[in-house]
Amino acid sequence: MANPLKLKSVRVGLALGGGAARGLAHLGVIRILEREGIPIHAIGGTSMGAIIGAKYALTPNAGVLEEDLQRFLRSKVFREAQLDFLKEEEGERGFFFQLSRYISRRVYYTLAANQRSLIKRETFQKTIDFLIPDVPIAFTRIPFATTAVDLNKGKEIVIQAGSLREAVAASCALPGVIPPVEIGEYELVDGGWLDLVPASVVRFLGADLVIGVWVGSDLEETCYLGNSIDILSRADEISRHYLGMIRVAECDVVIAPSVRHMHWSDFERAKEAVEAGEEAAVEAIPVIKRSIRKARVKKWLFFPKHRIAPTIPFELYPGAEVHR
Repeated sequence: MANPLKLKSVRVGLALGGGAARGLAHLGVIRILEREGIPIHAIGGTSMGAIIGAKYALTPNAGVLEEDLQRFLRSKVFREAQLDFLKEEEGERGFFFQLSRYISRRVYYTLAANQRSLIKRETFQKTIDFLIPDVPIAFTRIPFATTAVDLNKGKEIVIQAGSLREAVAASCALPGVIPPVEIGEYELVDGGWLDLVPASVVRFLGADLVIGVWVGSDLEETCYLGNSIDILSRADEISRHYLGMIRVAECDVVIAPSVRHMHWSDFERAKEAVEAGEEAAVEAIPVIKRSIRKARVKKWLFFPKHRIAPTIPFELYPGAEVHR
């Protein structure tokens, strides 16, 4: 095991992005950062990054985190969630593929038109209850915050106070699939819709250097634009992809595991995702260490602290206190 870096004067933050099953790569990244003695002083997470970030902030031990995630993937709660029901099969795309796709989309459209989400609130709540303990965010050993989008005000909301379980649930509420989470006057959905890798949130927590983990999907060419909903979905996909790239640029170092080819519900490929996270982190370690040294020198030379303003201003959840 490498000797821990003695860099008390530099606060390193970790921004964990959304991506559902692809976000399991975060575990691999955290493993390598631990092994290399890279200190983590603040964590910001969105969607799956909020789940993993919250768990690690509570108990900063990659081994414990892995055990908890494996236990969840083997659980009845995970099986009942049926998170792969929207996944499209790879391979031959002949007549029967087209027919099954047509039928599944008709079912999807019918459900979407008659209810607020495809996954029931009770099912989603069981999943969050299994993964996240019912404790205040203030209980985390590493300062932590997550993001969500308020449908009422149309704003990004940063949550760093109140219930940890409720905050993570709000950040994971995939629009149209999982019901919005109501907290006070807010109606909150997945934070990744505005902030796929919350670098500015981590800086707000006091980080001098932000390591971002990008697990977004590739923007591939498509040949399925058969109706107006397909076209609308594609336009939304394009705009969110490029917004995500802009937000990622706010990080000082970006780790991008090779998981972008995976579907968001590919939880059966958990081992592959974790290994991809490890490989990408190993490659990034020299860059991270150089960046930490540079940040340390800047502080020694009394350079003024430079904080990048967020691309999209966020609103703090009421009652939040800043960790400094």
